[in-house]
Amino acid sequence: MGRIKFGIIGAGNPGVGSSRGDGFIRILKVFSDQAQVTAVCDINAENAQRAAEYAGDGARAFTELDAFLDFGVDAVVVATPVKLHVEQSVAALRRDIHVLSEVPAAHTMEAARELAEAARSSKATYMFGENIRYLDEVELVKRMVAEGRFGEAYYAEGEYIHDCKDLWLGSDGRPTWRGQQSGKAPGYGVYCTHSLGPALYLLDDRVVQVAALANEQAVVASERSGWFNFTMLMRTAKGSVVKVRVDTVSNRPHTASYYALQGTKGCYESSRGLGDEAKVWLMGEHEESHVFDSAKWHRLWEYAERHIPDRLRVGEEASQGGHGTCEYWMMKDFLAAIRGEKAPAIDVYRGLDYTVPGLCALESMEKGGAVVGVPNFREGGA
Repeated sequence: MGRIKFGIIGAGNPGVGSSRGDGFIRILKVFSDQAQVTAVCDINAENAQRAAEYAGDGARAFTELDAFLDFGVDAVVVATPVKLHVEQSVAALRRDIHVLSEVPAAHTMEAARELAEAARSSKATYMFGENIRYLDEVELVKRMVAEGRFGEAYYAEGEYIHDCKDLWLGSDGRPTWRGQQSGKAPGYGVYCTHSLGPALYLLDDRVVQVAALANEQAVVASERSGWFNFTMLMRTAKGSVVKVRVDTVSNRPHTASYYALQGTKGCYESSRGLGDEAKVWLMGEHEESHVFDSAKWHRLWEYAERHIPDRLRVGEEASQGGHGTCEYWMMKDFLAAIRGEKAPAIDVYRGLDYTVPGLCALESMEKGGAVVGVPNFREGGA
């Protein structure tokens, strides 16, 4: 197989936060021996042309999806507003074009079912682009879990606390797609994949039940209606418990990638800022745990050289995606899946495992925090 021809759907608006389209173009340039961006599609012709010129090598700009998909790309990155993810992913999969989709995977249960069916029916690969699952810290803990350092893991936490109000308005003062979300239920469920995805990766599990509560958004954003500061409590198929907090409107320092893990022989907590460090305690290696003579935390990164030497030795170019080296490792996995060298690291079912509990959380909140079952979209699932 020669170089894979990529198309980017959603150039991004440089005037509102980072331009995700540009970020994927940058990381694909790192893999220029394997991939080439040949087309960019965006409803804004100016942004599409800008991104195509940035991609170089004669990349074409499109404003119509069908013309873009029929241009001859082998794979696409879907980096558009959430409500378009399934529509555009399905359109590509039905043409047997490989798909790497931004998060969340789907905005409704019906869309989730449509996506699962399209991925099953396609000859192409679908991979869910949960980039934060690729954090070096998460991978370090995952490999320690695999070695049995934590014993049997039975509890995990994830938090995505990120003041994103600046993304509500564009440079022209008009609401962006994020700013247009209103009403009691956001149009894409609770934005939980950045917090839930890594937690489920560490546990190697999926959620079967969720209960959720939230504050009224008017407490901190009186100009908007709806909910904020979501707290989700979940039970997994293996019997573990997961707690997730998602808050994208509170005025406060970011804690956008906090995780914790508890096992029978050890535990882990990531940093909460102000000089704090990621830390672990491991039974048999550190102090014993007693009620009056407590065990002590130890630096997680002391274990990095042993467990993630490959992560420590990548060059500076691996940080071109915008989230440390996350996009580098994610794209490396996607390219390997396209080439048939390995299964997609986060296939459509894993993507829905990370996404659908956020949809079920809305139903739980409507029912006053009642426990809601989470469907399994694998063939034969609920």
